[in-house]
Amino acid sequence: MKHPHFEHVREHLERVRDGYTVIPEPEAVYLGREQRDHFWELIGLRLQGCPVTVLAALRFDRLNYPGVPDSRESLAAYLSAAPAPGGDEQHRLVALLPNKDQRIPQFLRGLRAGREFTPVSIDRARVEIAFDFRADNPAGVRDLRDSASPLRRHYYRTVAGHVFRGESHEVVPLPKETHRFIAVRAPEQLLPQGIIHMPTLFVAHRFIALQVDVTEESAAVAVRNWVPFLGEGASRESLIPFSMKRTPRPD
Repeated sequence: MKHPHFEHVREHLERVRDGYTVIPEPEAVYLGREQRDHFWELIGLRLQGCPVTVLAALRFDRLNYPGVPDSRESLAAYLSAAPAPGGDEQHRLVALLPNKDQRIPQFLRGLRAGREFTPVSIDRARVEIAFDFRADNPAGVRDLRDSASPLRRHYYRTVAGHVFRGESHEVVPLPKETHRFIAVRAPEQLLPQGIIHMPTLFVAHRFIALQVDVTEESAAVAVRNWVPFLGEGASRESLIPFSMKRTPRPD
């Protein structure tokens, strides 16, 4: 049986693969309840301990950047948090989840119509990867102006064995208690079975086991001979898992 949540993710990956040549209406893809100063948006989350991608509506403050519809801060900033000396409240995200058999456009329509959903609490320290369903970065105008360093090409290997490459700012070591995310633009995952194009990914620092800057040509050549960064030795699992593993039937 097809799961409507996984179909929504699969359709998005197909749009990424095709270069976003067809952009559906935001109300059918990611936009939920709207208020003057905030809105709820569908986000995909890879969570520690969950075998599939979690689709959740999260609340964002509206920033009103000129020319950027429903603008908000980057997911990297939204998900990042400094150590909390007085408790873990700032590590928690309030999320609204669709029902398991509910198609995502129906879920979003329900949110906009005022339907009440019981909120759940997500520990942002357990978020490994996040992505949105937009074609453009809703904070892109501000990011370009405020960026202190150019994007550089990197290869990454996660603690779970995924290998991928893309453009990001420098990955710097952080204190263990700090939960920070980096934005990886135009990522490609390298698997034993081939390469998949991914949407912009927001990856937790602690989920990255190895990384190398390959902006320079010499490094780009060298990385092809380093075993940890080869697709043939990488996990066969997608960074954005969207299928339930089925138990084989006995003969």
